[in-house]
Amino acid sequence: MEIRSYSTALTAVVCVVVLSFVMASCASESKKAGTGGQPSASGDLIRSDFASGELTKLCENSLNAAQARIEAIEKIPAAQRTFQNTVLEFEKTLADTWDVVQPLTFMKYVSPDKDINKEGAVCEEKVGEFSVKAFGRRELYNAIKDQKSSVAAEHRLLVKMLEGFEANGLKLANDKLAQVTALFVKLNNLQNTFSANNNNDNTTIEATKEELEGTNDDFLSRLKKTPDNQRYIVTTKVTDYTDLMQNAKSEQTRKRMAVAYANRQGIENTKLLEEALQVRQQIASLMGFKTWADYQLSRNRMAKDSKTVMDFLYGLKDKLSQRNKDDIAQLLTYKKTYDPKATAVQMWDINYLGYQLKKRDFQLDNEMIKEYFPSDRVVQEMFKIYSTLFGVRYEEVAGAHSWNSDVKLYKIIDMKDDRLIGYFYTDFIPRQGKYSHFAAFTLISGRMMGKEYNQPVSAIVGNFSPPSNGKPSLLSHDQVTTLFHEFGHIMHQTLTKGPYASLSGSNTAQDFVEAPSQMLENWVWEEKILDRLSGHYQDASKKLPKSVLTKMIQARDFQQGYHYSRQLMLALTDMTYHTSTGPVDTAAIYDSLFKDVIGVDPVPGGHFAASFGHLMGGYDAGYYGYLWSEVYAQDMYSTFQAAGILDSATGDRYRRTILEQGNMEDSGELLTKFLGRPSNNEAFLKKLHISNAKKVKATKNPG
Repeated sequence: MEIRSYSTALTAVVCVVVLSFVMASCASESKKAGTGGQPSASGDLIRSDFASGELTKLCENSLNAAQARIEAIEKIPAAQRTFQNTVLEFEKTLADTWDVVQPLTFMKYVSPDKDINKEGAVCEEKVGEFSVKAFGRRELYNAIKDQKSSVAAEHRLLVKMLEGFEANGLKLANDKLAQVTALFVKLNNLQNTFSANNNNDNTTIEATKEELEGTNDDFLSRLKKTPDNQRYIVTTKVTDYTDLMQNAKSEQTRKRMAVAYANRQGIENTKLLEEALQVRQQIASLMGFKTWADYQLSRNRMAKDSKTVMDFLYGLKDKLSQRNKDDIAQLLTYKKTYDPKATAVQMWDINYLGYQLKKRDFQLDNEMIKEYFPSDRVVQEMFKIYSTLFGVRYEEVAGAHSWNSDVKLYKIIDMKDDRLIGYFYTDFIPRQGKYSHFAAFTLISGRMMGKEYNQPVSAIVGNFSPPSNGKPSLLSHDQVTTLFHEFGHIMHQTLTKGPYASLSGSNTAQDFVEAPSQMLENWVWEEKILDRLSGHYQDASKKLPKSVLTKMIQARDFQQGYHYSRQLMLALTDMTYHTSTGPVDTAAIYDSLFKDVIGVDPVPGGHFAASFGHLMGGYDAGYYGYLWSEVYAQDMYSTFQAAGILDSATGDRYRRTILEQGNMEDSGELLTKFLGRPSNNEAFLKKLHISNAKKVKATKNPG
């Protein structure tokens, strides 16, 4: 699967401190925007019903108010300056501001109103520029740098805050600082345009019913048709793409889809990406680093430099190489059963051959399996499982207003004392202009406000197959897995107890942030969990047949050599781009690595990186984190396996030591506390069926 979680950043520049828009004010403005952790009289937690220009005005007012507050901090006389009125006031200023602007920029990703969508995008760009400039203020940096605190939490905040300033060039001379700030503003704008292009992409292909032979009636029934009613219009959204690539018998149809998919925004976004890579190189050089990757990895990462990451990735490449070759050979052998002259597997064959072979060898049919996973049931059963693990319950907020009619709002209640903890929205049905994958967005951050804790608000945004042909939204097992993963991010964001917004929720080291969610994917491979989740859409009492369930679990390892090699290829693509110097030919590098790592020719003339959102959404020189953090995910899961996967005591310890802590301690220290020992890679390599692994410490290279 291409993307499990898409962590977006309002700006990649200072996400280390405050701008994590992960999956990402004046008090008076907060009330106007419908924020603050309690629904308004109209049922809103965040607003979405803006008049033309209103969102823009709210955004500008909030940023202007924040600017005034920052200037007031700078003007405090030295004799009157304290930790409270300097460090804590700056943190509070930013947190107040984000509680207003995060819901506003969120409209870029979800609003069905094109004008509001555009205003959200403009606001996001303005917020990025504001952030760069806020962390580029010399006088403010000097005032904060001189503060001291003996309180552990305050010291942690100060250290991380200074890291944010210094990552923006505050250790440089003024002339270089001005250059870095200007480059960061330029980078922010390039990233936002890239993201908006992807969100608004409407690439399609047209095909006759004959050319779509092999796909089912449910798929065909949800497609629009050309004006002459002779051809179907198939989008390149992930739901349509997956259905076609797994089921269409015509190799030419699959090739046309693969070419279209690999060229979404190919011309425009390739230019933006390659320009961004040059800007990043300039910033890294001014900051005293050889490459952008080394600059990024020097802060808020468990890995500290590009060599450590490259050693990890190439170490995995060597270990995975034979498994991947065996997987591709298996696909070619199957292809020859219907095409005896076949000599190679093409890129557009892989999903089709894998799915058809899986159906043959394991008698697993995704379309039949989907019937046992109606989305409403899966979501409710998932809530019960998470409730057991973490001691909370979820209640839908009746009458809540939102940006679309199928969006729901839930509150989270602590079962020990019936205390309201936070809220989250669910937005699962695809529509034009909506974010095209899955992500968890922080809308209002958890933090202490006086003696009360500000209740966090998040949103899980995704694209399930929509209801069609008289059937409700039905989920593949892959989609169930993704749901468990993304809801893990929601729990990380909303069960937090971090006292400061910049260190609460999922604002952790970026190469650890996926670990809590990756760990929770394991639950959907457990027999008793799958049995609980399943229930036929026509009769919920009819469970997924035992024989099918058993075969699903047996098939878990099927083609995993290819799956992990593809993740490895994407990570190497990202790292190669960001360890390069001089002009970067993104298509040539991607194609070369695809051939080298996967062993299959890439799509001819493709520009996959143009729609690889991670590269311009805060995961630049960070995609390796998916593989890196899975080492920790599997290690943590081994603790649950030993105690029982629904053991509430282990779940509670996990909640207290990992989810609630945010970034109040280094990730490696939190891992050691939860595990009762330093982390190692044994469980990860066991999952990959790779032996003779060397144990490593949690804070070192996990490969």
